Amino acid sequence: MKTLFSVTTLIALLAVPVMAQDAAAPAAPAAVAATQAPAFIIYADGNKDDAFIVAATKTQIRYKTTPQAIDTEDMNISECQAVYLLEPPIYRQAMEEYQGRKYAEAKENFAKCKVMFKPTTALDHNYSTLGAFYELECLRRLGDLEGLSKALEGFRKDGLMRDHHLRQLELYVFWDAVRTKSWDRVVALGNDRMQEKLPSYQRAQVAYCMGLAYEALKQESKALNSFNAALVADAGGTEEIAEQSAQGIMRVHLANEEVKLAMRLWGTEDENKFSTGYLNLQEAGAIAALYELTLGNGKKLSASQSILLKYKPAINKPDASKEAAKPAVPEKK
Repeated sequence: MKTLFSVTTLIALLAVPVMAQDAAAPAAPAAVAATQAPAFIIYADGNKDDAFIVAATKTQIRYKTTPQAIDTEDMNISECQAVYLLEPPIYRQAMEEYQGRKYAEAKENFAKCKVMFKPTTALDHNYSTLGAFYELECLRRLGDLEGLSKALEGFRKDGLMRDHHLRQLELYVFWDAVRTKSWDRVVALGNDRMQEKLPSYQRAQVAYCMGLAYEALKQESKALNSFNAALVADAGGTEEIAEQSAQGIMRVHLANEEVKLAMRLWGTEDENKFSTGYLNLQEAGAIAALYELTLGNGKKLSASQSILLKYKPAINKPDASKEAAKPAVPEKK
């Protein structure tokens, strides 16, 4: 069972910083009523008006000029250059929670956005559809695949314009196949999708789902390669896929008979340091050590996984005495 990635590669990739998926939009006034979507009406000459939209279609908007106004005005969208929706405070709060990996709290606030700004769902980049989308993402990251499946039934993608959002909708088919344990389907879909150019966090999802499928199909080598690919793609990113992939790698190794034999023979005269079981045992030990260091995100190894720490590869430290004995290199003048 030879895997694709070295532990050195994993450690190096863990240093990659987390990047926000979406740039922040200008903040909207804090006192906006729940049914009003704050926006700018931008004209061809560069001027703009404030608008607080209460209803919209693809071609028209109905809005107030101030949040407190009683009367509304109607306008054809063709009469202006653009209608730019401002980011509501509740959406900004939800996104901060989401980026802080507080997915349960974020899910509740995204769900509120979905309802509060529903009158604007006909408009591009509206915060009702964006709220509904990120509610789906929270469900996925919380591992609530049943909830994700149910939420998808009522989801409408109108107004969702960014490529990575639309591609993510396509990837939910993998999570639904995992939910239903349709493992052959996961593999077939994954082999096609992995040929495409994907952002790392989406490639990680596909690889992780394939790892689960290969593990269930008892194809250990392919499962390890897929889990390793997911771990590397997600390292420094969303982190939950990296953590789950590390769990998968340890799980596959601990179930392998050659690894079990290497554990029994460890330190005895029958130990074979060149056997597949021994090498994979060391990989499992390295992953366990990385899990404790970073991959686990503060979670503890289980009792069976903690045993693997005994078998992690030794790190050869430089000999301090030899380093001190090296002649000094003269400075260039």
